[in-house]
Amino acid sequence: MSQQNMLSSVALRGFSLRSSSNSKSSNRNRSSSVQLSVPAQYLRNYSTNIPATAKIVRYETSGSPKDVLKFQTEPLPKSLKPSEVLIKILAAPINPADLNMVEGNYGIKPTLPAVGGNEGVGTVLEVGSNVKRLKPKDLVVPTKPGLGTWRDFGVFNETDFEKIPADIPIEYAACSSVNPPTALRLLEDFVKLKQGDVIIQNAANSSVGISVLQFARQRGLKTINIMRMRPDFDELVDQLKQLGGENTMVVSDEYITTPAFKRLMSDSKAPILGLNCVGGETATEMARILGNNGVLVTYGGMSRKPIKIPTSLFIFKNLQMKGFWLTQWLKDHSAEEREAMRNKIFQAIKSKDLTLFLETWEFDKFPAALERISDPTRFRKVVLKTQ
Repeated sequence: MSQQNMLSSVALRGFSLRSSSNSKSSNRNRSSSVQLSVPAQYLRNYSTNIPATAKIVRYETSGSPKDVLKFQTEPLPKSLKPSEVLIKILAAPINPADLNMVEGNYGIKPTLPAVGGNEGVGTVLEVGSNVKRLKPKDLVVPTKPGLGTWRDFGVFNETDFEKIPADIPIEYAACSSVNPPTALRLLEDFVKLKQGDVIIQNAANSSVGISVLQFARQRGLKTINIMRMRPDFDELVDQLKQLGGENTMVVSDEYITTPAFKRLMSDSKAPILGLNCVGGETATEMARILGNNGVLVTYGGMSRKPIKIPTSLFIFKNLQMKGFWLTQWLKDHSAEEREAMRNKIFQAIKSKDLTLFLETWEFDKFPAALERISDPTRFRKVVLKTQ
């Protein structure tokens, strides 16, 4: 069976893809069914019968995800302890950080064997006798990483999940805890931005980059968006410009090294915030482009190459380099602050000011979904759905 046929659906909200008969991406789109996400309350009519076993994706040792991840079953307890909850996982994405954790290259080292997946959304089926915060049919998301969301059922402590509004589309709820919060924090925590300010980011077509673009548009910010060259580059440029509006520039990582780009920037307002998810030469060029007192924030290292910054930028431009890790932010901030951030994101989703680009796969087809991650032309985040 081809990947195209195994792709169960593409979930979009408030955005239509530009069709192009010459684009490989468009051919994939035509072979997939396109649907709108449905509010969660219409998707939670699940049986309350407690299963004897759960399907899980487990790894017993760190290594290449394709080699060490195994689709298995495990028994569920026949009864819950007083502080436990039984969760039906409805959907969970495959994030780069999830794979880094499996490889053993992440800031969190799980106790092995472990179930993969850090993010997702579920519904509460049953609660223990002392549980007060949650009740059956609540829609919930994890409160901490490393819980193992690549499963269809699981028993957790009640503090491992928190309730979210029931009117958030399932696919969006599953992807609301990592990328949009990261984008929001990057724009709010490092530079006091005002309307008309310029920011620059690489990996602009990533899930964080797309969220940054839309939050920036809401704030009246101008953005310079860098992507690597790929077969569907021109199509992605059009899509990002539609999301970001008239104050959006999209360029390739090759173009930013050219004299033509330097001339273009000499006539433009210099960016004061740079968002780096790639590292390597692209991050160095971004640092050169930043204006005086600019801040370069690194939140990822997709190229796995070091960042080399000329000494002159620190001396003559007073460049600042900082890092961001959402997991640490969540540890350092109160439940009220976390809730306020989530509410901003949920409001943006409900008002259609935030579009997430997702493709959903049946959980039982996990190996094919994992293979899809390595497709260099993939644009949407892969989300596993158990129903």
